[in-house]
Parts: sequence; C-alpha cells; structure tokens
Amino acid sequence: MAELPAELATTLGTAYTLERELGGAGMSRVFLAAENALGRRVVVKVLPAEMSSSVSVERFKREIALAARLQHPHIVPLLSAGETQGLPYFTMPFIEGESLRARLIRSGEFQIVDAVRLMREVASALAYAHGKGIVHRDIKPENILLTEQHAVVADFGVAKALSAATENDGTGLTSVGVALGTPAYMAPEQGAADPNMDHRADLYAFGAVAYELLTGKAPFAGRSPQAMIAAHITETPESVTTRRPAVPTVLADLVMRCLEKRPLDRPQRAEDILRELDRVPTTAAPDGRVRPSVAVLPMVNDDGDAENEHFSDGLTDELIGALSQVAELSVSGRTSVFALKGKGLDVRAIANLLHVQHVLEGSVRRAGDRLKVRVQLVDTNGNVLWSDAYNRTMTDVFAVQEEIAQAVVQALEIRLSISRGPLVRPPTTDLAAYDLYLRGRGVRRRLDQEGLSRAIGYFEQAVERDPKYARAYAALADAHILRAVFSAIPPLEVLPVARMHAAKALELDPDLADAHWAVGHVSFALDLDLPTAVPEFKRAMALDPGHVDVRHMYAIYLLDLRRFPEAQIELTRALATDPLMAAARMTLGRLNLSTGQPDRAIPPLLESLELSPGFTYAREHLVHAYLELGRNDEAIAEAERAAANGGAREMAVTAFAYVAAGQRSRGEAILRQLTEGGRRFAPPTHIAMVYAALDDQNAMYEWLDRACLEHDPHVMGINILNPFARFRGDERFIAMLRRLSLA
Repeated sequence: MAELPAELATTLGTAYTLERELGGAGMSRVFLAAENALGRRVVVKVLPAEMSSSVSVERFKREIALAARLQHPHIVPLLSAGETQGLPYFTMPFIEGESLRARLIRSGEFQIVDAVRLMREVASALAYAHGKGIVHRDIKPENILLTEQHAVVADFGVAKALSAATENDGTGLTSVGVALGTPAYMAPEQGAADPNMDHRADLYAFGAVAYELLTGKAPFAGRSPQAMIAAHITETPESVTTRRPAVPTVLADLVMRCLEKRPLDRPQRAEDILRELDRVPTTAAPDGRVRPSVAVLPMVNDDGDAENEHFSDGLTDELIGALSQVAELSVSGRTSVFALKGKGLDVRAIANLLHVQHVLEGSVRRAGDRLKVRVQLVDTNGNVLWSDAYNRTMTDVFAVQEEIAQAVVQALEIRLSISRGPLVRPPTTDLAAYDLYLRGRGVRRRLDQEGLSRAIGYFEQAVERDPKYARAYAALADAHILRAVFSAIPPLEVLPVARMHAAKALELDPDLADAHWAVGHVSFALDLDLPTAVPEFKRAMALDPGHVDVRHMYAIYLLDLRRFPEAQIELTRALATDPLMAAARMTLGRLNLSTGQPDRAIPPLLESLELSPGFTYAREHLVHAYLELGRNDEAIAEAERAAANGGAREMAVTAFAYVAAGQRSRGEAILRQLTEGGRRFAPPTHIAMVYAALDDQNAMYEWLDRACLEHDPHVMGINILNPFARFRGDERFIAMLRRLSLA
C-alpha cells in the first residue's frame, strides 16, 4: 500500500503532521506524527489489511478508549483509534529511546542487576494491567521500550480490543501476531488456541523474555515459527544456569517456573513474580549483584514525651539522608515512611508498600544530656540481620548516626569506595542550633501556613546561634518559598529574603545538595528564571540522587516545557523512591491531564488526596479533570470543598469552575470579591484562568502580565494548564511563553 502515508495524512487532518514511517512492528505499519495542538509527537500504528473484513472499527475504537484508561509508569498509554482506507489504527505517545529487541541485538545478554530491574518493571506493569482485567497476549522484546534504562510496555489492551471487535466468521485474526502472540514467546495454551487462556499466558511470555535477557537468546531460538510453537508445547528449554552459571539459583528457578507448560505450575500472579524477585540474593556472583533497598522507619520516641518527638523524627530524617548518599543502595523517601507512621503495619506490609527488601527500625530515648538509641535491620520475613544499642551523650549524636549508617551498609554487604568520606557530616557544632533545626523540620512537614511560620522561627533561631549553619539557611529559603507557592503572601515580599538565604547556604557549603536545591527552587518558583534553576537542580541530584524533592521539581520543570516523556521518567523515579509522596502523585495527575487524558488523571489525584486530605492543589486539578470530562457537578463540588478554608486561590478555582460549568453569574460574583474586595493574595494566574473561561482575552492577558511582574509561581504552568489550551497558538500567548523561557 504505497499510498498509505498520503491517505493516513488525509485521515489525520490538520490535527497532526505526519513526519515519517518508522520500522514496522510485525505486520503493522508504524508512523511518527506531530500532534499540533499539544506540541507532542505520537506513534500511529496501522494494522494489516487482513483484518479489514473482520474488525468492527467502531467497536475497536470503543475498546481502545477503554484500554486507554490504563495508567501505570511502566505502560505506554493508548491515546485514540480510528481507520484509514478501511484499516484500523491506534495512536500512542512517542517514547524516546529504543526497543528491548534493539538493545539485545546490539549488546546481547544483560548484566544480571540490570536484567532484574527490567524484569521488575515489566512485572509491575503486568500486575497492574491484570488487576484491571487486561491480558497483553504479545509480551516480547519489540513491545518493551527502553527510555533512560527504564522499561515501558507498549500495546497493552490492543489484543483485547481486536478480539472484542472481531466478527466470529473464521477469518482474519489467525495471521495477526498482535492478536495471537509471537511464536518465540507464545505460551503452550496460546499456541494451541485454548479458549480458556488467561493472564498466565503473559507470565509465560514474561519468562521467555527474562530467559533472553539473562542468556542472550530466546528459549527455542533459530527454529521456524511452527517449530517454535511446537517446542513451547512439548519441550523443556535448556536451564538458565546451564547457559549462564553466574545467574543466582533463585532467579534462574523463577524464570524456569514461568516457562512451565501447565499454567497451574507457573507463578499464578505477577505479584508473585515481584515477591520472588525480592528474594534474589544481593551477592551471588561477580555480575549477579542486585541493588539492595531499605526503608528507614520513623524512630519511636521511647520516653513518651511529645516534646522530644521532633528529635526522634529528626534522627530518622538524618539516617535517610546519610544512606541516600550510597549509590549502591535504594532508600525509601521521607514522605512515604512518615506517611506510615503510627499505622501499625508489620514489616512485610511495609516492605510491600514501599517495594523494599529491608527495613531499619528503632527507638530513641533522650533524657537531658543522655541519648539511648536502639536499632535493628530486618528483612521482609522479619529476620533480624543486625541490631545494636547506643548509650551516649548528646555530643555524640552525629557519631551515632555515622555508626548506624555504616553498620547498615556493612550488613547489606555494600562495598564503599575507599576514598569516600563519612556518610554523616556534622552540620553544626552547636547542639542547641541543631535541636532548633530539627524542631523546624518537624513543623515544616505539616505544609500549612502555621507550620511554615513556626518553622521559619525555629530556623531563624538556629542560624542566629550558628551563623555558619548552611542547612538551616537552605531550610529557611525553602520555607519562605512554600509560603508564596501556597499563596499566603505576595511572592515579591518573599523573593528577596528567600534568595538571600539560598545564596548564603551555597556560600557556606558549595557541596550541599540542599543549598543547590534552594537556589534552584528560588530561581524556578520566584525568580521565574529557568536557565538558572535547571543547572542547580541537576547539581543537587548529582550530589544527592535520593533527594526526591529535587527530582520531583525537575519533573515539574519538564512538564511545564511539555517534555512529557521525560517528565514521566523523572516522576517514575521519584515515585519509585517515594511511592506515597502526595505531591508527586498530584503531578502525575497533572501530566495525564496535560496530555489530554483527564480520565487517567483522576486516580492519581484521588490517591494524592487520600495521602494528604488537605492538599488543595490536588483538588484543584481534580476540578479541571472533571470539567474536561463534562462532570460539572463533581467539579463544582470539589472546588467548593477546596474553598472551604477561605483561601483566595481556592476561591478563584471555584469561580473558574462555576463559569466553565455554565453558571457564569456565580463565577463573576466570586471574581468581583477577589478583584475588588481587597484580597491581595489571589494568584494573578488563577484570576487569568477565570477571565479565560469568561472569554475576556484582554483581561486574561492583563492578569498574566501581572502574574509575570509579581513573580506568581503558578504562571510557570500556563503552557500546560487546560484553561489556556485554546490560546496556545495566539501570538500574544506565544510571546508570554518566550518571556518565561517556556517556548
């Protein structure tokens, strides 16, 4: 069909610009196109002509729309479906990188640690999709894409859509690989066309891919397609360890169990595979090392005095920070471990929630100048790998932190570089200043205005006692920035002091990740200066790869620039470290909303609110998602819940929701309160949103200009905020984007 590209371009119309044809995927033809309205690139897969007589395109489109609801960091989402020349097609985002097949061709078998990581990511995608009732039916290296070393699985839901849309007339689908699978990875029941085939066929295919990752070849490579199918039904493949003795036994056994002929003899769920991967030993062979992982649980305040709670929490924070510096160790983020505080969960439940192999738990008793710390490191089965108790004076607090961190590293058999310095650098010699800093960190965690104000007070006392306390200056900058971001005070009132504190932190300690984070955060959120912010974010991540706040903010920067695949990668990394981070889940919802998938935005936004019920930013974006879906009553209800605290930003969101839902007069009444009633702190960007909904473009641009002049942090999001979507082609809007370095 040499004319297919021209016909497809006509079908897609002006919404897309067809760029070029990519390499084929089986019998499909694959094209790269630019989606003009959203400024992103998409892949268009046109299915083969053999299907045209047997597939109901309208049913196929409906099924693809259902499959598009799948939302997981390791699944490439489906976007839309249609037909051209009678041939069905579907679209999905274009992922920068290469397929696992291309990598295998270029490099052969994987290092074991990399193979286990990819297996975990694919298994997590399978677990999610199977939980939603969707079987892939064609797991193979061609459908696993690698982007910055992470795996994402493509074409989930396509086979189900084809099956549901195919007329049962005995034609068509038997020759289409996407529907029945690929011979090299096909489960026996799939090759035998068993009508009772279920999700366990995907687990067999997963095993075949894992076999190839570890040995460099598929189980029955080199045979004809018919011979491969027969071999999968009747032959046992050569063992993984025969082909590669260095593979840990537990890993090799898992792969071979996935390749059992009878579905009942395989792992029954992808979750079972994930648990088995947790059992792969951290030391087995020179290349068989799997990166260990640990969660540092909030230390129990053993004396029961609430006045010392900040100290036990602070010790937890310090140990997380120290262990996060070990590149060979994966450490759960602060937000997630503190979200589990007081939940009464056992070690196994915590490990499953945070996806870690080990848990560090303990207690702290502080009495005057005396300090008693008990800690133990346990595995997911509750086995104690190491424990100790420290009876010291407060002057030894940093030495105790270093000893605990080093003991954990030693217990996990991690080899640190000889040239590496200590994991804990005493941030101050003044223990009273340190105590004030910990008190500030404790109340700052609440993220409300009272907590931020009190945190600033503690941090100011800390630097007054020790003017060289770099971390306290960085914390001061952070707290001031958050007050502006949360719309408590005008940003211009915050900017000079936040900028001063961030610069002071960097001057005192140029190698402090928090200092670079503070400078980058000020530059991004208040100075609206992206060229300065980005290098600081990258330097902070280089100094502390486990600094989730930086990685999350970098993802927001990429999102604001509409660099959606890169933003997805950084969010995936942030949530891998801190899976219960409410702000990152909200940003995932924003990303889905920004890519035209409001239905996929709702679950992470609801999860964000479940983790942090008072987080009105998540509620604000939930309002936008409901409006996009035409669920106006729900949008207004959410807006009113957000506005219940009387905040001006939340009132602006409510005004926008009323206008967008057709209740113009109610929205205008709230707008008058915000613009004429002396409320100084309503973000100009949010006022501009209301005028956008009212279609008053002059007022909208006036308030956006004001947002830039007043350094409103929210203006950095105008390139992705749905209320402004229809203005993106307007010259005045493009000029605004250039002004903010967002073009």
